[in-house]
Amino acid sequence: MSNNTSSVYTNIDKLPISSNEKTDLRIFFLGRDTTEVKEVLSTITKDEEKVQFLRKYVKRVQTSSKIKIANAFPNGLPYKKPRPFLSSSGLKWNYQLDKSLSDSLKENLDMHYILHQKENCREKAKIPLYLFISGAGTGKSRNASEFHETMIKCSDDDLELKDRLENSWVFHVSYENGTSLMPSEDPFEAVGARMLKQLLDVKLSTVIDLYEPARPWEVLELVAKYYSLELNNATVVMILDGLQNIMDDVDDGTNKGSIFYRTLTSIADLSLEDTFLITCCTATTCGPIENFLADTQRKRVYLSIASLAPPVINNQDVFEMNNPIINLLVSDCDGHGRALEILADILRTIDNINNCNVSNLMERIRNELISEYDKAFSFTSEESKQIIRMILTHQRLHKYQSIIKEDVNFTPDKICRTGMFRFHQFGTTDEGYLTMPYIWLWVMANNFLEIDDPQIRYWHFNDYSEHVAKEDKTLASGYCTWQNFEIFNANFRCMKSKIYEEGEIISVLDIHSGARLNGDISFKNHHLRSYISSHWVDSSSKIKEPTIQCEHVLVDVKDYTYCIINGVSAPYGDAFIRLDTTLQSANEVHQYKYYDENSSFSQDDYINERNKSASADDYFMFYITKNECNINLPDKSGIVDGKCWNEYFGAFAGRAYIFASKGPLNINEASYAQLQIADYVGPKTAAKIMKERKKKPFDGVDDAKKRLKEQKVSKKALNQFMYAK
Repeated sequence: MSNNTSSVYTNIDKLPISSNEKTDLRIFFLGRDTTEVKEVLSTITKDEEKVQFLRKYVKRVQTSSKIKIANAFPNGLPYKKPRPFLSSSGLKWNYQLDKSLSDSLKENLDMHYILHQKENCREKAKIPLYLFISGAGTGKSRNASEFHETMIKCSDDDLELKDRLENSWVFHVSYENGTSLMPSEDPFEAVGARMLKQLLDVKLSTVIDLYEPARPWEVLELVAKYYSLELNNATVVMILDGLQNIMDDVDDGTNKGSIFYRTLTSIADLSLEDTFLITCCTATTCGPIENFLADTQRKRVYLSIASLAPPVINNQDVFEMNNPIINLLVSDCDGHGRALEILADILRTIDNINNCNVSNLMERIRNELISEYDKAFSFTSEESKQIIRMILTHQRLHKYQSIIKEDVNFTPDKICRTGMFRFHQFGTTDEGYLTMPYIWLWVMANNFLEIDDPQIRYWHFNDYSEHVAKEDKTLASGYCTWQNFEIFNANFRCMKSKIYEEGEIISVLDIHSGARLNGDISFKNHHLRSYISSHWVDSSSKIKEPTIQCEHVLVDVKDYTYCIINGVSAPYGDAFIRLDTTLQSANEVHQYKYYDENSSFSQDDYINERNKSASADDYFMFYITKNECNINLPDKSGIVDGKCWNEYFGAFAGRAYIFASKGPLNINEASYAQLQIADYVGPKTAAKIMKERKKKPFDGVDDAKKRLKEQKVSKKALNQFMYAK
């Protein structure tokens, strides 16, 4: 190796570029005379300028032997329709056009056409650039693939515009999935290369190797020439996907001098020429949309990306939503497109969901999500606990104020940068609360929180199949498991107690944020565990006997560490907690009721429920599945109904409603997987139940206990089921 070449290599090693680009540069200079390059590099002091010089030098050498596209195609090129931006299974799903998207697009597109074509306006402040910007896996590429058809649907009121759109040349330009930016490529000229790739239907590398870099207008002129058409009379739709891949830094969107920002500006400028050319771009952001790009007078239209409803293919449901397990899994994905795709792909590999081990299924889904979105969960254990605390309690937050004292930059808007969280604002204020889908909450809790942390050791988010070992074992009652609505709510309350510090002073307004409440009680927080009483217990604080016999243990409610679930059909509250207050004895009392929309529930009904369950000093919480209850709440009283259901339960809203509305499982009909959803039932017990009921249906709890004695199934576990034949 000559000294000149060695000197060039030394410069390359020190440059702030990727290892792949360094390798490409080393290979390029192998065997070349680098005397001139060395001399030029010696005059440049800034690394950024050295990078620019080397890139342009390589480009000049490489293009000297390439063909100009005008010479390669003297008769022009015919238009060829683009392929979709994505090829995953979700592409087959019926496209879900969100109303807010269509309304926004229609309004802006109509004005865009009038200004450009009828008023000859070419002002950047009036001619828009359309943008789909959001987190990873949310559906940007699918929306971009459908953008042309969506515009056609939105132009029904203007037949002239509709006709032009139907006959437009549509180009899909991608910087993802095998078409990433090459080290030597100019980002804007790369648009022309990918347009040419679409027209020729060849590999991108073939275009780059054979032809000189061409700008978008040069490619469009070839198409116009082929059809003997004046380019100004054409209609062009230019859609660019994955623009974040040309960013060198996360702040390039706000740096007007960056290559990314200048490229985006050049793309937007395409719409300011005489040709009616519509530009739309997608980009993945790890932050708030409004902070992704620098402020400018240029008109930008940010198009909304809605969460998905359960998908459909040709009027056939992708998921069997009548199956309670699948219903729960879909609900937990909370409309996140990529999570639903992963779920659908895995379910296709399972012959019968009712005969599978649901825990193993969910572990597969969880591992797939972690593999794809590992960067989305780069939080420390303490950060994770704080985020989950805010989510579970729906704490009112300021968008730009930190939730951790030690880190002033740990604000909700920064947290939302992964795209896995959402910040729901209160009106036009900067205040609101954080939410995230249950599936992400589970991934985050299990992946980043210490398993032996006493605050979260009972957080068992994989409740799809309740067991903690391969062998059937009875679970400790403190685990967060839900077989029915009562147990779900009691354990949900226990879980929330563990996200506050032991001994921390909190209030009912804190722990039940999201519910409709009147009045408050402050108390010292304790980490709760739930127990089921062996008999009926008066749930008010006036109870004289503080000790309660529960299965396997005698508890003293004055320890303040228990949430007692009352005996079945007790004429008192369904669950209660003795609060550690300094003023007077007070319980937090829960009552859970299932009502359909045809059932009536009045003010008197609420008062009666309160009077039978709680004293005047107690705080009474009423949970009802009815959509909206017009109740004037007494002091120290609250309600969770359909109107505030999502706000209260957050990520758990879907499973809360399922457990509230489905009722207990029928032991004689439930599938293998469904049986495992029940508390205290693992794979072995489920298999034994199915084997026994084939001989004859179970008559009741006593019959089941006798026939399942080898499994040592408790009477409490068997009381969970219906015994209909």
